Amino acid sequence: MKLLFAYFTDIHGNIDALQAVVDDAIKIGARRFICGGDMIGIGPFTNEVLELLFNLPSVDMVTGNHDEAVLSLKFGLPYPESHFHAKKHHQWIANHLEDRYANKLHKLPRELKFEQENIRFLITHYPFKSGKKESPISEDPFMPIISQPDTKSMHALFGHSLPYDFIGFGHHHIVHDFKIDQTHFVNPGALGCNAQAEARYALVYAAGDTLYIEYKSVPYNRTNLLIAYRSLQVPDGPFLIKAFHS
Repeated sequence: MKLLFAYFTDIHGNIDALQAVVDDAIKIGARRFICGGDMIGIGPFTNEVLELLFNLPSVDMVTGNHDEAVLSLKFGLPYPESHFHAKKHHQWIANHLEDRYANKLHKLPRELKFEQENIRFLITHYPFKSGKKESPISEDPFMPIISQPDTKSMHALFGHSLPYDFIGFGHHHIVHDFKIDQTHFVNPGALGCNAQAEARYALVYAAGDTLYIEYKSVPYNRTNLLIAYRSLQVPDGPFLIKAFHS
């Protein structure tokens, strides 16, 4: 089997979890990395995460709702009303986001479509509402999360994209591992938000024109993360720790 790439999503400003995944994937032999969005927001290590990502030898990324909400504040654009509860936190992230990374983040697409080994791939943070694919984040372009996903809901969300063999996404922080005919629906779970001190990602292999997905969970030390929430006085820090790390 040929290892095509390591796929992860929803890092959410957790540098220690990201470093653990990158180290593990490189040790296994991964040379390409793909991220399904939400690199920043929630966790405190915004610039550290982006520095690591943008310096990987081969990386492709799409933006997620947290990335775009932070950028709207960074660049003085309309902020989504649906995210108002997180605005103070997002403003703190935007205030600390370095311009060089904000500009790079702003240039990223919402979708990646490519073919490798005669296998068709689609990467997006989550499906878009009808007619909203190009709409700004202030108009809430992403579909609502389906709380209990199954093959039926995957077909409802991505039915128009079934010609793809691999659909990688995130947004919903739990693992999705479904298949409809030849199409794999892959969300390895949030890399940076987990009740356990484990960072999740997937390795994508091909044997001929057949795909194989290996889901991985890498232990890491999150002492640094928990200390930073408090020492940096991250807005809503206690709530974020309870909601996303315990």
